[in-house]
Amino acid sequence: MSPLSSGPVSNLLNSFQQANPNIPIEVVDGHCDGWCNCDQLFGPLDEGDRDAVLSILNDRLASKFATQALFKIPYMLAVPADHRFAQRQAVSAGDLAGERLILPERCVYMLDVTNALASLGVRANVVYRTDNDDRALALVAAGFGLALVPGHFEIAGVKQVPVPDLAITRTIGLVWPRERENGDVKEFIAFAESHRWAA
Repeated sequence: MSPLSSGPVSNLLNSFQQANPNIPIEVVDGHCDGWCNCDQLFGPLDEGDRDAVLSILNDRLASKFATQALFKIPYMLAVPADHRFAQRQAVSAGDLAGERLILPERCVYMLDVTNALASLGVRANVVYRTDNDDRALALVAAGFGLALVPGHFEIAGVKQVPVPDLAITRTIGLVWPRERENGDVKEFIAFAESHRWAA
C-alpha cells in the first residue's frame, strides 16, 4: 500500500533478499481510493497476479483472505516544533478543543477520529481534510494546523505527540490468497512475521 512509510518496508525487503537471494521479488505500489475502495490492491490477488499485499488489516479482508498481523501504528498528533504541545510527553483529546485540526479524509479512519473526539466531548475545528499524510505534515510544518496522522512518518520541523485517550491504531499486515500459501510465498510470510519491525 503506497501510503505506508517506505523505511520499514525497504528494511524488510532488503533483509529478505539477503537471506533468500534465489527468491525473486517484484514490488508494486498500490493505492486505495479513499482507503475504502481497494480494488487496485486486492483485485490482483483474486486474479492470481499478485502473491501478497502489505496493507492495513480489517475484518473484511480476514473473511476473504489469509492474513498475518506484523505491527501496529498509533495515530499521533503532529505539531510544529515550536508549538506549546511539542514539549509534552502526551496531550489529551480535551487539549485539542479550539485547535486548528487537519484530519484524515479516509472513510473509516476519518469516522474513527471524529467519533472518538465527539465521544470525549471535543468539537473539532477542522481546517483541512486530506488522504495524503505528507501533505498534512507539510501543512503542520508551515503552521497551518495540527494533524492526526499515523505515527510512522517523519518530517523536519514537526513533532509527533501521543493522544492516549483517542487510542486509535492501525494494524499493518500481509494479505494473501489461502490457496497460494506455499513455497516462496510461505517463506516470505514467515520471514515477515519474524522480522524486527521498528514501527
